[in-house]
Amino acid sequence: MSDELYEGLRKIYEDFFSQKRAVEERKQNCTNDNENQYYEREIENLNNKIKVISSLLNVFESQKLTKRNEEKNHLISVNSASINRGLQILDIQERERQRIARDLHDTSLQNLTHIIHKIEFSSMFINEDPEKAKLELTSVNKNLRSVIKEIRNTIFDLRPMTFDDLGLKESFERLADHLRESSDFEVFYNIEEINCNNSLVLMTIFRIIEECTNNAIKHSNGSVVFFELKKIAENTCIIIVADNGESFDAEKVLSEKKRHFGLNILRERVELLCGTMEIDSKPDKGTVIKIVIPLLEK
Repeated sequence: MSDELYEGLRKIYEDFFSQKRAVEERKQNCTNDNENQYYEREIENLNNKIKVISSLLNVFESQKLTKRNEEKNHLISVNSASINRGLQILDIQERERQRIARDLHDTSLQNLTHIIHKIEFSSMFINEDPEKAKLELTSVNKNLRSVIKEIRNTIFDLRPMTFDDLGLKESFERLADHLRESSDFEVFYNIEEINCNNSLVLMTIFRIIEECTNNAIKHSNGSVVFFELKKIAENTCIIIVADNGESFDAEKVLSEKKRHFGLNILRERVELLCGTMEIDSKPDKGTVIKIVIPLLEK
């Protein structure tokens, strides 16, 4: 509507200018003083009209310029938010790669190097002392099986095969079994079926719970960890992870990014899903982490 009014005013403005030029031409050709005065009054009247219309057009143009600037600033803001979100995702991926590379170097790679040394050692006296060589090779076999298990765990960390084959609930059962096998913790859980067409959201929920439980086992010095996933609304779910370990200052931990890598990764994952996170950590009561996440469809 405002654009139509603006165009209408511009047409009127141009018409007044055309009328003024026509009157000025007639005034130049007239020889009568009365006619001359009449034309001067007409020109003055048209100038007043042109001035009023010009003021109105300036108001409209100022509003249009303000609107364009607002739209431009909004676009810049949206683009900046999109870029920051993309960089946040890339940062998480890069730090995950670094963690996996570090884990492979500190466990599997070093163990494989040790196995190579044992094989070379066995080959040195395989003819002189076959029994000793046989014992060494038996030890190598045991170590190789251990390395295979470590590599399988790393593959599971990259993407649980059960997640693709069987679904979310079975992946959590596998996670609980893995936590029990790799630690002295008692692990309890309650997982409801969560329906969401976006598998990336479900995979991120799995990663969030995995990160929470790993943090509890590594840092809490407790003996029990519990995790739960359930719906609290049509398109919203809640994650609860609790342990009976030592308390900590959540705000301080989250502000020290370099020292507490895992918890900051956790917060960033929650933010990427537009979720909220609450940490309740008290002396002699352990830690409870509550995370609410909308089940986005796209």
